[in-house]
Amino acid sequence: MKTSYDYAGVLYPGASRPWLMSHAERTALLRVLEVARPAAAIEVGTCQGGCLEQIRQRADFVYSIDIDPEVAASMAPDMPNVEFLTGDSKEMIAHALKQCADRSQLVGFALIDGDHRYAGVQNDIHALLAYHPSRPLWILMHDSGNPECRAGIAEARGAASPHVHMVDLDFVAGTLSEDAGFPNQIWGGLAIALLLPEPRPGALAIAASAAKNQAALYRVSEQYPSLANHARRWLRVKRQRLDRRLDRLRGQSHP
Repeated sequence: MKTSYDYAGVLYPGASRPWLMSHAERTALLRVLEVARPAAAIEVGTCQGGCLEQIRQRADFVYSIDIDPEVAASMAPDMPNVEFLTGDSKEMIAHALKQCADRSQLVGFALIDGDHRYAGVQNDIHALLAYHPSRPLWILMHDSGNPECRAGIAEARGAASPHVHMVDLDFVAGTLSEDAGFPNQIWGGLAIALLLPEPRPGALAIAASAAKNQAALYRVSEQYPSLANHARRWLRVKRQRLDRRLDRLRGQSHP
């Protein structure tokens, strides 16, 4: 049930675009931006622009990366301090970092919220880890509660970069989705990492500060590899195929 008072309008004044994050995630992101005060920021996965709208208000310049060319076409006129890059994110991250070097822009913040598959999120992380920061670089990774995305983050080669000083998979914990398109699945959550100019003094420890919460959610989620969940997924796929077939038959009978 929604509240009658629009407290979001008070907490996020000037927000005009859909922002696909929970209030906990929004508050955490804004606090990190407040601490980072980035001269340059990178966002991977812009979607409808709600998060980008907030980042660009708190960064001197932002590189927005998305695979959909409509993102740049619809948002560029209203966001003069944003350069929109369209294409494969790992290549666009490398391009953005080169642009920062050429323009003497120091990257202080990055949000990874693009490809949520295991390899996709790792590719984005590894592209960012090629950067040698001259100032603290805060990295947030959205949907760290999703099991596949979480595994990609946890098993990325963070230890290979001497500049990674901290990683926590549960800066904000994920939740069971209430979206009908993702029934009983774990989504949301923010993982956080910090890169510093100086090498870390020892081995990298990856924290999971809400590991018990994550494990409990996983056991009751649709993503848990139980026989019941396998059966439900099989039935759903069969039902979707049947619905598509019926739609085609209806279309053929009503030219």
